[in-house]
Amino acid sequence: MVDDDDLLDNRAIAMGVNKRSIEGFTLIELVIVLAIMAIILVASIPSSGGKIDQVGVNEALNLVKVYQPQIESYYNMTGEFPADNEVLGMPAPQSVIGNYLTAVHLEGGALHLELGNKIRPKLKGKIVSIRPVFVPDTPNAPISWICGNDSVPDKMVAAGDNRTNLEPLSLPSSCK
Repeated sequence: MVDDDDLLDNRAIAMGVNKRSIEGFTLIELVIVLAIMAIILVASIPSSGGKIDQVGVNEALNLVKVYQPQIESYYNMTGEFPADNEVLGMPAPQSVIGNYLTAVHLEGGALHLELGNKIRPKLKGKIVSIRPVFVPDTPNAPISWICGNDSVPDKMVAAGDNRTNLEPLSLPSSCK
């Protein structure tokens, strides 16, 4: 009587393959395939570090929005931008703080936000600048604001220096 294993062996020999190839994959082969799939999966997941940084920077930007109208009013009344925190009547730089903000320096109308506190360690001490842009020699023209490395619109001038030293990936889209 011929059993199933002998029949399988005879069929495999006739096809030119060995018995092992018909039975399936070994455990090691399956583990290797799963490891390769895991590596591909991890490589395809986008990093969320940039988004997390942008959220922190956005929160810091929102904290200083209250000073922008004051700077605009000062400019409209005097024709120049305030030189520093004291001239505008703002708190001292290290007193304007938040979850992701350790200081705000006002210099020539530009607000320089120093990041810190809960921000990721690689961003501690980095600066984001917010600068007023205006049309020179045009009193009562509206003042707009640019953030970070954003470009100055045509026929406008930015007050103060841009001291932004954050990599573009960490800046919100409004600051690029």
